[in-house]
Amino acid sequence: MTAGGGKVALVTGGGRRIGAAISRSLAKAGYVVVLTYRGSRPDAEKLAGEVAGTALPLDLARPATFPRFADRLRRSHGRLDLLVHNAAVFPRTPFDTLSAEEWDAVFAVNLRGPFLLTRALLPLLRKSPRAGVVFLGDANAGELWPGYLPYCFSKLALERLASGIRKVLPPGVRAGVVRPGLALPPPGFPRERWERLRAGRKRRGIGTPEGVARAVLRFAKGGDYNSRTPRPTGAKR
Repeated sequence: MTAGGGKVALVTGGGRRIGAAISRSLAKAGYVVVLTYRGSRPDAEKLAGEVAGTALPLDLARPATFPRFADRLRRSHGRLDLLVHNAAVFPRTPFDTLSAEEWDAVFAVNLRGPFLLTRALLPLLRKSPRAGVVFLGDANAGELWPGYLPYCFSKLALERLASGIRKVLPPGVRAGVVRPGLALPPPGFPRERWERLRAGRKRRGIGTPEGVARAVLRFAKGGDYNSRTPRPTGAKR
């Protein structure tokens, strides 16, 4: 029997970049993969075809659509065993020109969206034994890159969100954090500068999309239940 055993995994932003590596890894392990997209429908549908999965539209900045999305997932798949919060935005936001709208747009997708989507999907998750919710943090967010402050703050807050969600999830539903390092450059980031960053820094976090995917799969396979008695839960890799 494959590791997934027919279980269903939802990967937000699962059609491109690190999300695509996660989707492929979970599918190979036997999971039925549902991957979401916002502006990358062709990539998402192509990958869904490759892994015999499903691609569904989802805009994390529009939480009013989450109940309808959850109902669609319930009707089409009937269960949810693993929720992977991979989707994020990483726009360059220089401090001297940063607008309130730009700030809010980053936090809407990177922080508010995962929180409200988890809540919307919780009825499905709690029906599956050993269901899990995994958040993708950023091992370098604490560097507070000057041109990407809203992104860095949102990722730091996301890890605290995961800690809080561990305390409120029902017994049997786990939560964890996986921390990519300099695994992929942001869209449009100069390649030469990126390579200098990778070469000049101490190794921190997971350095490849495939490594991130392996960490997500390790979380999916193990980790403690949340419990009403104090003990460690989830996974931080």
